[in-house]
Amino acid sequence: MSSFRKPNGDDHPDASGKHLADAQALLVAGRPDGAAYLSGYVVECLLKSLLQAEGVRERGHRLTDLAQRVSQVCALAGARTARYVTQEVRKVPAAAIAGWRETMRYRSPSMTTTDAQIWVDEAEVIYQDTVAQMILDGVIR
Repeated sequence: MSSFRKPNGDDHPDASGKHLADAQALLVAGRPDGAAYLSGYVVECLLKSLLQAEGVRERGHRLTDLAQRVSQVCALAGARTARYVTQEVRKVPAAAIAGWRETMRYRSPSMTTTDAQIWVDEAEVIYQDTVAQMILDGVIR
């Protein structure tokens, strides 16, 4: 449980890390659909963590919308999380994983192993730049 846990139990930083570990395990197990699906939630949860750290209510599932909102909020003077909005975070709208939708759970099979690997790799890099670094810096406890 992180210091970002909400009263309703939602914990975006913890969920992001859990989904990343699960996506990696599913990829190794030859389950590309599940790996890709969870990698999208990794990115969604870490973007919502950045917004939450700025006191901004996070909404929706579209990664492109969330990434654009993060860029806007973190560009403001005094933004505490600006240092975590790296080039990789800014590239989310153009990244392969931007094709992720929460409705993917209804489509099977939908991903090749190669495409799923790309999504998981993108999610991991962005996670390391944001939530993992925020934990190291003590922003998230």
